[in-house]
Amino acid sequence: MNGYIRRGVTALLAAAMVSVAACGGGGTGPSGDANILKRGTASEPPSIDPHLAQGNSSSALIDDLFIGLTTTDAEGRMIGGLAERWDVSDDGLVWTFHLRPNLSWSDGKPLTADDVVWSFRRLMDPKTGARYAANLYVLKGGRAVNQGAPMAQLGVSAPDPQTVRFELERPTPYFPRILTSNATVPVPRHAIEANGRNWTKAGTMVSNGAFTLTEWVPNTRIAIRKNPRFFDAANVKLDGVTYFPTDNTGTLVNRYRAGEVDVILNFPPDQTDFLRKNFGDEVQVSPNQGLYYFLFNTKRPPFDNVKVREALSIAVDREAITRQVLKGEGEPAWSLVPSDISDYKRIPSPDAATPYADRLARARTLLTEAGYGAGKPLTLELRYDSKEDSRQIAVAMSEMWKKIGVSASLKASDFRGIVGDTRAGRFDVIRYQWFAPYDDPSTFLALVRGRSSTNLTGYANGRYDAELAAADMQEDPAARMAQLAKAEADVMKDYPVMPIYFTTARRIVSSRVHGWHQAKGGNMQSRWLSLDAGKATK
Repeated sequence: MNGYIRRGVTALLAAAMVSVAACGGGGTGPSGDANILKRGTASEPPSIDPHLAQGNSSSALIDDLFIGLTTTDAEGRMIGGLAERWDVSDDGLVWTFHLRPNLSWSDGKPLTADDVVWSFRRLMDPKTGARYAANLYVLKGGRAVNQGAPMAQLGVSAPDPQTVRFELERPTPYFPRILTSNATVPVPRHAIEANGRNWTKAGTMVSNGAFTLTEWVPNTRIAIRKNPRFFDAANVKLDGVTYFPTDNTGTLVNRYRAGEVDVILNFPPDQTDFLRKNFGDEVQVSPNQGLYYFLFNTKRPPFDNVKVREALSIAVDREAITRQVLKGEGEPAWSLVPSDISDYKRIPSPDAATPYADRLARARTLLTEAGYGAGKPLTLELRYDSKEDSRQIAVAMSEMWKKIGVSASLKASDFRGIVGDTRAGRFDVIRYQWFAPYDDPSTFLALVRGRSSTNLTGYANGRYDAELAAADMQEDPAARMAQLAKAEADVMKDYPVMPIYFTTARRIVSSRVHGWHQAKGGNMQSRWLSLDAGKATK
């Protein structure tokens, strides 16, 4: 848990502002590395192996180090990456991607279609344990291979060194969009086989993106520098980027005000107004295709009982949480798919329109029907991560549950602990967060899909899975979206998880940084950015 509460962090920020009042915001001091972007981030990346990484801090770094067959531009639109073009068969089942000429890894070794094929095989190999493998179940044999079938069944091949061919289980018009996910980037077989788990360390890491890893001092800084072998290096304006990970917002703001960092990512929501008063338009808030939610361990009684899950869910006042804890940021969530996913229109939940008092009354009735009451109160452990806003949300939820006779003990864990205990099933109710790896509702709907690697609840619903499968076969994009929306509305009647709010990206961006757009997904690849040379950070 962070060592401060909301009032304390405000005081800390105020003190930081006073202590460096003579310094200019966003950096005006002289520097010997004026063309190095300095990004402050809220946490140390737990991994930068694209097949194992989770979380925003990992994603931002991987976006700078690697590039896949497709990628996104500065405004979040899909464009070609390693592939200069692609085509699809008339039946929609075979996609062929044609690589740009003369691609190479950062160490100079050629990057060919065989590297891409090997990387997809590693991604889908169950021994890898890639959480995002489920996104590629559209591949022929994808699910089967990820569950132990022979790798030869996987529908990815290289007819020649410049061509990658994918065979799909079903027509998937959005397949190129899936490939913008950083889990689908190629990884260097030669470096992995030579260095094992150490392949991601500075000095041994090989990448193929706009930047290469040059230094990693744990919990202090991560330095990446321009990759001269990147196919579009001529258009990369920065010489490099240095990331400064810390969970202390006061420290980050102090460094920003002193001109030591150019960008702060993911500051606490209760600091937005304070920071806007001091930094004005340099403070940016925008939706970022994310869901903040809690998992029920449906393999553990009583959370296998839908009445208990519904009671706990409807007793949470999401409007109060977004208004009081998040200070008006975020959208109260009763479903899985965020509003900023393109072309998707979800069916409103009846719970959202039901007065809170009525929801509490129904929750008490449901618990009584489930066998709980004054003589047998429901007790549970509520798990959350160590960030201050998560602590406040957990405290608020426990107070709301007291109104229906539920007692929750609170337990904070760091990000690694949350991930480990969730995968091991060591929880009652636990906080999680999901951000779209690509712009499509399917990635959120998979969170409760049977046998999906992103379904961490133990929940299974054959009817829901069949509805998703039927939508997958729909070739009309609008009809597919309508079927997905119906499937989502149906499954949420079973309360498999407890959505709380749809997230926003919060950042402070110096006026000397050019090219930062509030793109979908929240993150911005550093390859699209440039710096005002006349306003160097210190």
